[in-house]
Amino acid sequence: MDDEMRGELERRLVLIEDAGGAEAALPPLPLTDLLAAVAGLVVLTLVLLWWAL
Repeated sequence: MDDEMRGELERRLVLIEDAGGAEAALPPLPLTDLLAAVAGLVVLTLVLLWWAL
């Protein structure tokens, strides 16, 4: 592994490990998206349970 690739790997590992940094890999998930995902899972679960009866 050359020095340039090793440096890039180290930079990416630091980004993954430091979640609170200014240059985070992904921004935090908005609360509305989280609530929509939970609501979707609940609705899907209820529909599948109703269908199975």
